[in-house]
Amino acid sequence: MNQSKTAAELAIQNLIRGTICRAWTETTACAVVLLAFTRILLSTEAGSPQFYGCLLILIGTGFVAGVVWSFTLGYKLLESHPASDIGFWRTAFQTQARLLQLVPFWYCAPLGAGIPLFFAPLESGTLGIVGVMAAAMVALFVFIIWLNRRAADQLEKEVLSFFS
Repeated sequence: MNQSKTAAELAIQNLIRGTICRAWTETTACAVVLLAFTRILLSTEAGSPQFYGCLLILIGTGFVAGVVWSFTLGYKLLESHPASDIGFWRTAFQTQARLLQLVPFWYCAPLGAGIPLFFAPLESGTLGIVGVMAAAMVALFVFIIWLNRRAADQLEKEVLSFFS
């Protein structure tokens, strides 16, 4: 019994550490996107489709950062909810798993919403480049979804092994 409690505490600490690492990684990525698209926005004609595409991408980036940080767990939770509070930690793990499963809606959709507008004004001679960029974005989003679903499956396994 004492050994599984130690394993549960370790799993909880890993969950907390993972949410904090994910939040900082996403914050860094968001900062890069914000800087790049702000620079593009400043050199884009106001009112053009590319301008509005940049705005949507910037808003989507802020939304993604907000979601990530609002679901980040802190180490102080261990003080208010010890590892023996199985109900709380089961719910925390399940919430994190659900967040990872819903990545297409809160991550890919907000960032992807501005991409069609961003590429809309390109000339017909650049359609090949647009196609390659679109395929790269789709591949990136598919990879992000796959990676997050895999992490969600791992969290669900931890819930079953530690909190059942």
